[in-house]
Amino acid sequence: MNMGRIACAIGRHSVDSANVTRVSGQRVGRCRNCKAPMEEVEPHSWAVQKVRDAGLGPRAFL
Repeated sequence: MNMGRIACAIGRHSVDSANVTRVSGQRVGRCRNCKAPMEEVEPHSWAVQKVRDAGLGPRAFL
C-alpha cells in the first residue's frame, strides 16, 4: 500500500490536475490515488463528492 492510499484513507485526497474537466460550469476531477470523484468548491480548494449508492446497499423492505 503506497503512502497516497494511506493519505486518502485519512481524508487527504489530491486532485489529478491533468484530467480536470468542466461540467455544468464547475470543475470536476478525480483523486490521483483512489480515483474518488472531486469537485472544486472554491478556487484551489477541492472536496470529495458524495455519491449515492443507488439503493444497492443492505436494506430491508417493510
